[in-house]
Amino acid sequence: MSEEPASASETPGPDGAETAETPTVPAAAPRSLLDRLRRNRMGALAAGLVVAVAVGLLLSVLVPSDPQLLAYVLLGLLVTAAVAATVRFLSPDRGLGAQASAFVATALGVHLMLVTGAVDSAGSGLLQQIAGKGMSIGFDKAVLAALAVPVVSTGVLLCGLVAAIVAGWGPRNPEEPRPSRPAGY
Repeated sequence: MSEEPASASETPGPDGAETAETPTVPAAAPRSLLDRLRRNRMGALAAGLVVAVAVGLLLSVLVPSDPQLLAYVLLGLLVTAAVAATVRFLSPDRGLGAQASAFVATALGVHLMLVTGAVDSAGSGLLQQIAGKGMSIGFDKAVLAALAVPVVSTGVLLCGLVAAIVAGWGPRNPEEPRPSRPAGY
């Protein structure tokens, strides 16, 4: 009962005897969340989707009740810039995979923002008649409505294309080592 368990850090020596070496974390192992996302094949897409949904839903409260082109364009560009920068920073290359990740994530984020904001801020009209005179639709039902509507608007697709261009911009030299941080930081 007083027997001590062998520690996991002891490794057998060259002649089979155990030594008291304590191996540390390998130098090639990622240490931070960003490094783990960069090394994961789907890391850039996952981070882009998280940023798109979070920023899109946060900005959906700013969508005006009256359709105003300038407000829609500026809010869509904010989501586009956030997602494109995230995917560009986290993707290991500038290829079609990064561009597709940026396109899909941006299209989803902008769509969620615009439809949720439009449905939630609709103060009158058909939506108010459906919900009742004194009833509001609410944010949760607006998000459900955004998830039920297909993503086919021209503005959403245009934002996705802009994000794909930003994520894939630059020379494609795989021989050149990529810095771990953007220049200037």
